[in-house]
Amino acid sequence: MRVDEVITRRELLRRGGLAAGALAIPGLLAACGAEPPAQQTGPTGATTPPQSIEGAKIKVSTYGGFFEENFAKMYPAFTEETGVEVESISQPTSEAWVVQLQQAIDAGAPPPADVSMLSGVGIQRAIKGGILATYDESAIPQAVNLAEGYIRYDPEGKVAGVGGVSWYITLVSNTERVPESPDTWTTFWDPRWRNELALLKNAANSYLIEITAACFFGGYDILATQDGVVEVLTKLQEVKPNVKLWFRDEAQAQQAYNTGEVSIGQFYHDITTYAASQGEPLRSVFPVEGAILDSGFWAVSKNTSNLAACQAFIDYMCRPEIQAELARTLGTTPTAKKETMDLTDEEYEAVGGPGPEAALRPKYEMYDEWEDWIDQRWTEMILS
Repeated sequence: MRVDEVITRRELLRRGGLAAGALAIPGLLAACGAEPPAQQTGPTGATTPPQSIEGAKIKVSTYGGFFEENFAKMYPAFTEETGVEVESISQPTSEAWVVQLQQAIDAGAPPPADVSMLSGVGIQRAIKGGILATYDESAIPQAVNLAEGYIRYDPEGKVAGVGGVSWYITLVSNTERVPESPDTWTTFWDPRWRNELALLKNAANSYLIEITAACFFGGYDILATQDGVVEVLTKLQEVKPNVKLWFRDEAQAQQAYNTGEVSIGQFYHDITTYAASQGEPLRSVFPVEGAILDSGFWAVSKNTSNLAACQAFIDYMCRPEIQAELARTLGTTPTAKKETMDLTDEEYEAVGGPGPEAALRPKYEMYDEWEDWIDQRWTEMILS
């Protein structure tokens, strides 16, 4: 499926403006989240008495640039409804951000953010590191709207992360360099793209290991052992002559795609479709093997002093109308169940392609269990 065959991002933004106006109508939004739950679980798991959130201030971090800017536009309506002031800040990759959160806890310092958006790998590492506040699911009643798999629990069964938004990594190309884009990840191995590719630099956010396993080994079963992972990395090594840019951040890749410095590679579907709507010569294609579907989970820092306000914020962001608005403005894939939102089939397809059922899901547990080992093998076999 090509982006230019469905609704354009510019049209989504136009409709998003109308929806934003609707969100400002008093009474349109449900009041859930405006009051704290009768009982809540504190950072240590103990039950604490209810606390007022009126006048509370929290810092909320998301990935920077266009992403953070658009999320920040959603917060004033939450503040008006609840009295909780939100300071929006940008953060680096989840892996780097988890380290900063851990350092703040170890130093006894205030958290750099009360609520952070962490990737699937990031939330797994944060849970393992014990740096998050956990709580009962009853504290976020709007979570009933979320699709399956969007609540992450700690080993004791407490909520540690709540799906805020999802995004796809797709096959992206510069249309001036690639008039007709391929529709398979295996194109990365095609010799005609020698020194033409742009690929994400880290194993834990590129998911090239999963892509290679899906394309050449019949699925993820081979990734059950370290020997199997090495076999997959050996196959991935064949791509190296084709890679011109191993990129760490979105800005670096965006510039390279826009200018035609690179012809084709992997990138974020939402960013690509937005750039295309602004006239950039870009195209996003959902590969036949499945695009990578990754997610951002709202996580609360263990040392926050405003747990109830953080819970109210997360609950608010679970609402179907908020999830639909994010899809229209950001082009991200909602975490809410499709049937709970007012997105048309055309709008949903524009941001979700053939849907999550057809996607490749990251093997998060692999990066958690073998973090250091994978990083070492990746550096030795792929980046060297």
